[in-house]
Amino acid sequence: MLEQNFIQEVERLFNRGNLTREMPSMRAVGYRQAWEYLEGLLSYDEMVEQGIVATRRLAKRQLTWLRKWPDLHRLQMNSANLCGEVLKKIPNTAI
Repeated sequence: MLEQNFIQEVERLFNRGNLTREMPSMRAVGYRQAWEYLEGLLSYDEMVEQGIVATRRLAKRQLTWLRKWPDLHRLQMNSANLCGEVLKKIPNTAI
């Protein structure tokens, strides 16, 4: 994300003047760290490290949450027939 101008995206939001880091949209992983970097609260390296840590924590929470779904269907994203596999999981779908 950083290589694809993420900081510039957050900087545009930062410069609008009608957003704060307490807003839910700015508390999202990555945005929070970039916002604090733009405010001068974090160095660039601290922003990157905190963003990595926050992303790992979010992924762990998401996996924990998903494991609780008894009818969850797992798909292999690199499958040659991913679309067909998805369609098989949807009720009343002709393939």
